[in-house]
Parts: sequence; C-alpha cells; structure tokens
Amino acid sequence: MLVGFGRLFADCLVHAAPDLRVTESGGVLSALQQRLGEERPDVVTIDVASLNGQALELVRAIGDACPKTKVIAFGLDPAHATVLQWIEAGAHGYLPRDASLMELRRTVHLVAAGHMPATPEMAFALFARLAELARARRRTTVLETLVLTTRELEVLRLIAAGRGNREIAQALSLSFHTVKNHVQNIFKKLDVTRRMEAVERARRQGWLDD
Repeated sequence: MLVGFGRLFADCLVHAAPDLRVTESGGVLSALQQRLGEERPDVVTIDVASLNGQALELVRAIGDACPKTKVIAFGLDPAHATVLQWIEAGAHGYLPRDASLMELRRTVHLVAAGHMPATPEMAFALFARLAELARARRRTTVLETLVLTTRELEVLRLIAAGRGNREIAQALSLSFHTVKNHVQNIFKKLDVTRRMEAVERARRQGWLDD
C-alpha cells in the first residue's frame, strides 16, 4: 500500500499508478497515528511544499514508528545540501517538482523494491558526504589513539590560530599554568618541541580543520 501525504501528490499517483493502492493523508501527527499505526504502508510519499515545514519531522517520525516503511520526498529543490538533508533524515528517494507521472510510478516501484534511485549529481553529493564523514572519523580515531583530551584539542586549535598561552587561558577560562601544562602534554603526545611543529603535524595528519 502507498500513502500520499499531500492531496496533489496523492491525486497524481492515483492516475500514474493504477496498480498501486493509494490513500491520502494531510495532517502530520494524526496521519502518522492513524495511517502508519494501523496499516503499515510499504511506501509513503511526502509532498514537501504541502506540509508547511513539518515534512522533515514526518520523515524522522515515520522511521521511528515504521522502520520497514520507505519514504519518498516529492518536490525537493535539487540542490545537493537539500537532498542530503532528507536522506540523512531517513528518506529513501526523492523527486523534483517537475517529475513526470511515469517518473513518479517508476520511483515508487524502485523504492518499494528496496532500491534508492539517484541522479548522477545526487550520487556525487553522496560520495562527497561519505568522504567527509570518513575524514572526520579518521581524525577522531587518530586523536583517540593519541589519547588527546577534549581540552587538549581545544588548546591545539587555539595554538593553530596563533594564540599565546595567556590568550588561550583567557579564551578557555583557565589559569596560565593549566594551559602551560596542556601545551606540554600535547608536545609529549605529538613528539614535538615547538608550537608550530605541533600545528604542522596536526594539519598534515588531518587532525585539525582548515
């Protein structure tokens, strides 16, 4: 079964996919309780524009209430950041506002079958995001291996910004001697003797943001 959140999208799907049983719901919370709780649809389509900013909330709620139900977001801006935001919220597919009825039906069937249809631009954005997450994970892993504390990392970032020990102490509300001890611990863990050596090594390894 297919549930359409948004009258326009539901009406389109009735004509585009006569082989699917389509029902429409408008209210976000009431629909979630009544439709999803009782009928457990295979696919839910969300008309983004018709939900007054509540669409992302609905995607997350559907994922929590019905993990096996797949979500398609309709009417998204094709901008990479926008699409990725929906995918991270739990959407399984998306369609632009100007999608044809044939594209609507095809996407519904692909998502229902367990696929995640994506344009080349969307695939590129996804791989870029995965690479970003991988870099962040590597930085975290290395820092954990070095046993750098959160405070030492804060001090290291301020050193990279050109701050002296007294400036760092003021910025972090610490005493001068505490900051000095943190700096010495960083030197020991990174096996360096100067501030810029610590910064250069951290940047080469990707431990600090640009």
